[in-house]
Amino acid sequence: MKLMSILKWYFSHQNKRSFRHLSEVELHMPNVYLPAFIWMLLTGAGSALHAQEYQIFIHPSSDVAVYGSTNVNNFKFQYTESITLDKPVRVKRIEGTLRLTGGIIDLKVRAFDSGNGIMNKDFRKMLEEEDNPFIQVELAALIPQWLPNAAWREGKAEINVTINQVTKKYVVRCKVENPESLLIYGKQKISLSDYGLTPPVRMMGMVKVSEWVDLDFSLRFATDR
Repeated sequence: MKLMSILKWYFSHQNKRSFRHLSEVELHMPNVYLPAFIWMLLTGAGSALHAQEYQIFIHPSSDVAVYGSTNVNNFKFQYTESITLDKPVRVKRIEGTLRLTGGIIDLKVRAFDSGNGIMNKDFRKMLEEEDNPFIQVELAALIPQWLPNAAWREGKAEINVTINQVTKKYVVRCKVENPESLLIYGKQKISLSDYGLTPPVRMMGMVKVSEWVDLDFSLRFATDR
């Protein structure tokens, strides 16, 4: 817990010193994995030649939803299960960008719920759930807006979204909320046709779903469950 005390002191005094060596400390206790990870992300510390590995998890306050529309109304599919990140994440700084591997989140297609059984069935059929049971979101990189003290608070994140075995890259926003919390968030407009998906049609073509949907997400990486 010594690292946590240092981090809290740093933020309370807004000291501009760089504690780059702290990120190189090997931390094995589960309750102190993420502070080291956040410190690594906060300062960009670490070797450009060697990636460092961290076990992190996603806080229950995280949220994912899909918004869309038809020619007669709007709809929302809310993700209803816990969002997890089971594998360790490796971080490597390359020319000011923090490259990540292993930051893959599998979202169950069946866990998206609109509150309407027929719409849920159409949603799963469109996504070919039997063959593709997951929507996969991968956190690939963080592109910080670096401050003069070699730290950062806000920036952009590169994410890869895989649907129907097709992967597309998007750039969204991110920010460090405190030494224990990193937030990746945004509302990304997605074309269903880009993923080889055909929007459902109802009532002999009278009700048509738009090919454009919004993937709305707020993913918070934190230390306390």
